Amino acid sequence: MAAPALHLAWANPVRIHWGAGCFQSIAADQPVVVLADRAALGYEDETLLGERLGAQCKAWSWYQGGLGSVPLAQMLCDELWPVLQAHPQAAVLALGGGTTLDLAKVLRYRMADSRMAAAHWRNNTLPEHVERHPLWLVPTTAGTGSEVTRWATLWDTDIAAPAKLSWAPADGFAEQAFVDPCLSLSCPQRLTRDCALDTLAHALESLWNRNANPITEALALDAARLVLHNLPSVLEQPGNIALRAELSRASLLAGLAMSQTQTALAHALSYALTLKEGLPHGEACAVWLPMVWELAVQQSPSCDAALARVFGGTVQEGTKQAPQEAAHVGAQHGAQALRLWLQTLGVAPRDLRQSASGRAQLDTEMRSARGRNFIVNR
Repeated sequence: MAAPALHLAWANPVRIHWGAGCFQSIAADQPVVVLADRAALGYEDETLLGERLGAQCKAWSWYQGGLGSVPLAQMLCDELWPVLQAHPQAAVLALGGGTTLDLAKVLRYRMADSRMAAAHWRNNTLPEHVERHPLWLVPTTAGTGSEVTRWATLWDTDIAAPAKLSWAPADGFAEQAFVDPCLSLSCPQRLTRDCALDTLAHALESLWNRNANPITEALALDAARLVLHNLPSVLEQPGNIALRAELSRASLLAGLAMSQTQTALAHALSYALTLKEGLPHGEACAVWLPMVWELAVQQSPSCDAALARVFGGTVQEGTKQAPQEAAHVGAQHGAQALRLWLQTLGVAPRDLRQSASGRAQLDTEMRSARGRNFIVNR
């Protein structure tokens, strides 16, 4: 009997350095331009990095917080592109959360005319002539996975109806990522929670995804279980580096899975909450996860089997249920378990299926770029 065909696609060129203290291995044998999150990098780490870079550091710019908007990206490019032009071999080194890393992904593509940059970001294009600088990414939160994906999120706030943009050049991956859980120790409790919820959303969205494959499924399942098991403990013991490392590992694994599948329906629904209600991205995704989980059940046997295992469920030997039926039941139970788990963290899940307007919104987002990745659209 022939083995079933295995369909896989994988492309991720990022060289990953992972582990406590790996931040201290950063050294430059070429010019470097630094973009760092002022709230994320302490004085000691700033001093250490400055000493390691020495004269190779040609500019240092601080991200001061807020949405990674088109105007902010334009301002950074106007500030730093002249430095990059003067040092064509320079790398861009970014340290911070997902917003900082995404801004660096934009910054590294130096265009001849900065006045045209916003048009390219809005249309997800590159000009014919562009200089691509090496990119080194250092996440200081455990959540976004941006260090191992090729796309950058920008918020277009200068238009009548503000919108989220996803800019994704084919060669948008960083050259190197340094994932050091020690850098997340300074994250306050709310930020720690919301970033981990973002990781969980990336993991689950990679499972109920029409682009999923056995590799992404394994990574995503591991990531989801790491968050569910460790986040409550990290919130109780924020200084425990071993627990922080588990969340950093989850973020990296989910980011790797997402780098192949992209995100799906929960993310599509989240953007309006961030723009209109100011909800942090992780929470804005998390409030939709139980509903989207329930929609995903019975859409795919492999997805059901994976969802049934998220909370540790397995098909018991001797059960009278067929494996596929048992997976359906386990997946259904998982949605309720997730709803209760989120509530213990102060997150109130939402459901659009109870009203006509909600169902219309759900239908609209199902047809969006991210919604089309959802497994229901197979």
